[in-house]
Amino acid sequence: MSDYTLRPELPHDKLAAVTNTLARWLPGSVDDTAVAHWSQPEWEAALWVVYWQNALPWLAARVQEARIEVPEGVNGRLQTINHASRERTQVMLDACTQILAAFRQAGIDVMLLKGAVLAPLIYPDPFQRPLADLDLLIRPQDVATSREIMLNQLGYRYYSRSAEDEVYLRGERKENIWAPDNVHPVEVHFTLREEYAGIGYELAEVMWRESEERPYWQQTTARIPNPAALLLHVSAHTTSDWIIQRGRLMHIDDIRQLCAAMQPADWQTFNRLVQPANARFIYPAFAFVTKYADLDIPAETVNSLRENCPQTLLDWLAQTELAEASESNPTNRSGIGLDIARRLARSRLDMARFWLRSFFPRRYNLAKRYPRLVETPFWPFAYLLINLDRLWNIALKILPRRTRRARREVR
Repeated sequence: MSDYTLRPELPHDKLAAVTNTLARWLPGSVDDTAVAHWSQPEWEAALWVVYWQNALPWLAARVQEARIEVPEGVNGRLQTINHASRERTQVMLDACTQILAAFRQAGIDVMLLKGAVLAPLIYPDPFQRPLADLDLLIRPQDVATSREIMLNQLGYRYYSRSAEDEVYLRGERKENIWAPDNVHPVEVHFTLREEYAGIGYELAEVMWRESEERPYWQQTTARIPNPAALLLHVSAHTTSDWIIQRGRLMHIDDIRQLCAAMQPADWQTFNRLVQPANARFIYPAFAFVTKYADLDIPAETVNSLRENCPQTLLDWLAQTELAEASESNPTNRSGIGLDIARRLARSRLDMARFWLRSFFPRRYNLAKRYPRLVETPFWPFAYLLINLDRLWNIALKILPRRTRRARREVR
């Protein structure tokens, strides 16, 4: 297996071209000549892109369907990791049913989200949808009980907490992240909030209201969001990822599959669920995906969403491709919060919320940088540390500029 932590040895413009071509070729929006004459380095880059953008089984299926000749070494790795990924999806879904059974026995109301629903219920081939982790939603009052079950009954270990969830792990990390026995993360959400540079979209209440017990996996049942609510959440999460430069090929297939499964009554429900003020959190997902795939979305839905988006957001969507909004972009993601706020803000109040959350994040959103500190009574000290660190990084950026300017003046 190659080291996928290393970026491909291609110039940025060529890696961008490979990324954007995959985004159009995988859903069939361009013909096979778009990839048929790729060189070995381009195929190596394509494998790197699909590895990190959760689309490796999709590429394997398209290569087989189109009978594209892939360089032998690349194809061998593609098929090996594809087999592992498909087996991992099976293992993760089985683990999901185990968690559901344990929670149900304890009287915990639990709902499945994102990939745990999409793979078995939306994708024609469940194993084409990779599962890096599992996402569950419970009621806030059940957090302590769920923690006890995860740690002491199911063999998971505590990893982290945020303002929205607790994360548990089982197993050890492997070189191949798609290996069936690579660490199994489970995100147990006790609220459902997508946050965009301090501007938040609360979804938990809607998801609980728009869900019911349905047949699930291997003769089990689970509480599942209805198609409209599922699309709402997946779109909001997709928008969040794309605007923070974590867009993925997987998102294109997720929304493509979901839209294909929607019936007229589902679109009516969807239109009812999206409030005008929240269109800016949903429309970007549709705008991005329609660049690459045909989506059967009613015109009235698209028009209503678009007309409630800030013009700055629409301008950015028009000029941005997957290569710029994903890991294919080598630009560091730090410091993009202000740009995000400017695109999404509808008022001065939105900008005020951005500045507030920028300097004073929610307590448990500090956990990744200061995991021990946030668990103590002294956690507000983290605000001082994080803002001092920001000032230091700003100084490091400014000082070299001044040094270069001074040198030019001396000359």
